[in-house]
Amino acid sequence: MTPENMEKVRTAFAETLYAWFPHGLVFDPIIIKPDVDYYGDEYARALIVIDGDIHLMESKGTFGLITEVRDKLEAEGVTEFPSPYYIDKDEY
Repeated sequence: MTPENMEKVRTAFAETLYAWFPHGLVFDPIIIKPDVDYYGDEYARALIVIDGDIHLMESKGTFGLITEVRDKLEAEGVTEFPSPYYIDKDEY
């Protein structure tokens, strides 16, 4: 995964998360690392640090978020699957 593609993944997550949760949450940093799954396929691991009331995120959920992020990435020519995991800023 190129540095340019890692930045595209980071941007796609940031844009999508801030659109979905416009008030009360800050997603910073968003760290993208290339990884390889069990089958040898590359994917984009996204560590997303959340600052704010996590319950605001839980009330809407993130169902469909990956689909929206993947659509943005495919339009940019990024083929690696994005796989997010979230952590509270206090735990980061």
